Amino acid sequence: MFIGAHPDDVELNCGGTLLKLVQSGSRVGIVDLTAGELSTRGSRTSRIRETSAASELMGLSFRENLKIRDGNIEINKTNREKIIKVIRKHKPEIVFAPFPNDRHPDHIYTGNLVRETVFYSGLAKIITGSLKAFRPRKLFFYRSAADIPVSFIFDVSDVFKKKLEVLKCYSTQFFDPGSNEPETFISSPLFSKEIEARARHYGFKIGAEFGEPYFSYDAIRVNEKNIFEI
Repeated sequence: MFIGAHPDDVELNCGGTLLKLVQSGSRVGIVDLTAGELSTRGSRTSRIRETSAASELMGLSFRENLKIRDGNIEINKTNREKIIKVIRKHKPEIVFAPFPNDRHPDHIYTGNLVRETVFYSGLAKIITGSLKAFRPRKLFFYRSAADIPVSFIFDVSDVFKKKLEVLKCYSTQFFDPGSNEPETFISSPLFSKEIEARARHYGFKIGAEFGEPYFSYDAIRVNEKNIFEI
């Protein structure tokens, strides 16, 4: 399960990893906390259309929006319960969330909220109707705009072109030379180049063409069979 503050967060920051997991036959889904309604460009309607197109192209098993208000991702009981319910419903072995240090406050709050919630989801005395307690095996944090401490890097070389195709689904959000909307941090032509530069940077670190970095607060177990891979 990949969790993002806004539709397109997951696709941008760990879309290659998601595509690799889908390619492997894993059941993979995205949970968006908000509809991204405060975004400078586009509208609710266009964002829904773009998200639907991206989801279909990626081959997701599920995608849900928890309808938390954009810009108001608070760490409180109500929001924790929403995420606990979706975790208990889908029972993901692994959860991916934004690293809680970024230029965007929503990404920071999302990372901290998910970290708390993954723990609380495993407590049986927190009742959520018929949904039983469940705690994912691992929680990994992905990079957004700011650098993160790196625990491992996922090789996404053979799916990077498809990741770029997925990002094109969000035509209102990323660089479009024909758009008349205001330029934002992620819609500038420089940012479109940074997407590839970042992936090449992390890929180079592991001897691959493209890579996506992750951080884990918990230790990662390896043995003689998987010492060179996660």
